[in-house]
Amino acid sequence: MSRVIDLNDAFPLGRDGKRTPLAKQKQFLDCALHPTKYKSIRYIGGVGSGKTLIGCITVLHWAVLYPGDYLIARQFMPELRSTTYKQFLEVCPPELIIEKRIADMEVTVHTVSGKKSTIFFRGLDEPDKLRSMNLSGAYIDESNQVSEVAYMLLQGRLRGAGLRKIILTTNSGGRDWGWRWHTDKKHIKDPELRDQYINIKAPSLENIHLPDGYIDNMLNTWSEERIKREIMGDEDSFEGMIYNEFDRSIHVVKPFRIPDDWVIRIGMDDGYRNAAAWVYGAINPDGDLYIWNEFYEKEWLIEEICQKGKDGRPSAVSKIGGRKVEQARMDTAAKQVKNGTSNWQIYLKYLPKGFPMLEAQKSVQTGIERVKSYLKPDANKKPRLYIFDTCTNLLDEMAQYRWAEQQPGRQGKVNEKEDPVKNNDHALDALRYLVMTMPEADKKRQDLPQHLRERTIESALYREIQNIKKPRAKDPLGGY
Repeated sequence: MSRVIDLNDAFPLGRDGKRTPLAKQKQFLDCALHPTKYKSIRYIGGVGSGKTLIGCITVLHWAVLYPGDYLIARQFMPELRSTTYKQFLEVCPPELIIEKRIADMEVTVHTVSGKKSTIFFRGLDEPDKLRSMNLSGAYIDESNQVSEVAYMLLQGRLRGAGLRKIILTTNSGGRDWGWRWHTDKKHIKDPELRDQYINIKAPSLENIHLPDGYIDNMLNTWSEERIKREIMGDEDSFEGMIYNEFDRSIHVVKPFRIPDDWVIRIGMDDGYRNAAAWVYGAINPDGDLYIWNEFYEKEWLIEEICQKGKDGRPSAVSKIGGRKVEQARMDTAAKQVKNGTSNWQIYLKYLPKGFPMLEAQKSVQTGIERVKSYLKPDANKKPRLYIFDTCTNLLDEMAQYRWAEQQPGRQGKVNEKEDPVKNNDHALDALRYLVMTMPEADKKRQDLPQHLRERTIESALYREIQNIKKPRAKDPLGGY
């Protein structure tokens, strides 16, 4: 090569006349180049935060410093070709390129040791096709569009020479698998290993290279929800979120003792390999619904769910705590007959005598709309649905529930069918079954059944405490 190449030249020219990364980009690059720390680094940013740029520059650094095979991937090839691949060619100095195979989407570059590295560009819609690769590093762009299966498969392909790391850049995908691996990390048992997974958040506001007025225009015209998601990188909000009314500051409450006169109803989703999920609701005299407990277990027999429990954990029935259940709505899929019997029949065998198990109303669209209406705050900023913060599985599912996306090239050509992504939604299915037993959220409170309007000392005390904590409009049923 005829000149010394400075990879910092790939960054935009700063106001100081130098080409250097932004603060969060530098943090990301430092982590990716650390010789011993950080197996997986996630960069979640707002629009214009330089996500794809730093991802491509990082892979270029890897390839030049450590000879090997590297992967740059995105869910679908058309977007990969038109965005990430194009960005990589823009930042890669031509003098570094030994060979560029456009049809195969492969670029071979020089290294500092005189050897070579090859960067492969591949879609992840069929991740099994990558099983034969031995990689020194991998980069997933827009990882919120990619499955966790693909991410874990790539982890297993990192066995080439080099640092053997994986990096991700993304817009907010809510509390999806990327959040679970890099922010929550509860499923990683080894505390030292947890530190190897890092999340770096880069709001759009931090990019000093954006044109004047670019951010101000969005801040003044976009909705609050979109600003949180697409500018601030908030992980409780994301594009395609089904329950976008959900707000932890409003809907999530600390546990309290449920008054004895509140009506108890349960939603039940059958499962074995997929989790069996029950959500326990209590209806107060105002007709508000509180989800106060949950059952969520995989690979439990129905007898264990109903009676015995397993490994020292309580059964679903024992979580009721001896309260009278008015009705429990079960997924009708449990009525499917296999080998001469159905799970419904087995439940009836092991549930307590007289347990009020009934068929759930399973219309997905209607159920989603009913839940959304209960989440939506009224004129006094009071919703009709609250969830105890101990119901962690339901809350996790709520925060990542999304509409399914159409594949590229189909948008606008066919009528888009609004279906949720069927993944990690078992507690949400149970919630739908439960909420469908409730009247429409805009029903006048005086139209509620009499047993929901009865006054007892305990309920009256609860209502008075709530009124003191946060003043609300006069009760149309005649005060407190």
